[in-house]
Amino acid sequence: RPEPVWNEKQRQAIESIQRVTVVKAGPGTGKTGTLAAHILHLLETRRVKPSCITAVTFTNQAARELRERIERQLGKSLSQKLQIGSFHAIAWKLLKDRGMEFSLAGEMETRELAERIRKEWNLKQSVSQLLTQISNYKTGIGAEDNCVEQKALEAYQNSLREWGAFDFDDVLLEALRIAQEEDLEKEKSADAGAFSYLLVDEFQDINPLQYQLIKAWNQKGRELFVIGDQDQAIYGFRGADARCFQKLFEDFPEARQIVLEENYRSAPQI
Repeated sequence: RPEPVWNEKQRQAIESIQRVTVVKAGPGTGKTGTLAAHILHLLETRRVKPSCITAVTFTNQAARELRERIERQLGKSLSQKLQIGSFHAIAWKLLKDRGMEFSLAGEMETRELAERIRKEWNLKQSVSQLLTQISNYKTGIGAEDNCVEQKALEAYQNSLREWGAFDFDDVLLEALRIAQEEDLEKEKSADAGAFSYLLVDEFQDINPLQYQLIKAWNQKGRELFVIGDQDQAIYGFRGADARCFQKLFEDFPEARQIVLEENYRSAPQI
């Protein structure tokens, strides 16, 4: 196949071998292509086993598109050995692989539960407001400003427990708990190697819980590669905070920063 043409900054990102690499990529700078090329570089040039690579995306569609890029280059059999998925998809798989029995409480179930709690406790919040407050509490978003009532939170969690169910936040919280416990116990879990090379797309959109999950998954890993645009926190209403870049540099002072600036999408005037 023809060799892709990369600019110097893209090539630096693709070939980076740092313990932590932070790539800041503006719109139209080839972010997804750079991420896929970094994975291909790990596989083809550095001969990293595909089972040691995990790429975290924000949507299932983004995961499919990333896997398809790899598949076009290396074939389906190899691409299927990579762990590529959203935070929730990867966390869900980890919990199920450990034999945990639970169901997922979807939007309809959680809204019905929140409505029952709202009426039972005569709460002023709407159903949507109550669910947002509960989610913010769980994920650590705006903890100092969160006014969810403890009785409502306890009633919500007790009901989920009785159902044997997790909501979406619980899936991540449980995955975080397991990762932290395994690290404390220094146990070699069956899938620990899958996070040896951890890549995170759209890093600007992560919330505090997802940030902690990245750190926990990376605890035994060799390399962490994150890519995103701190000027494009499109999920800000979900608690995304561009300060995650600053926090990463505080937690990993040795991190290498690479900035992609050459725009291939916009007109020259832009």
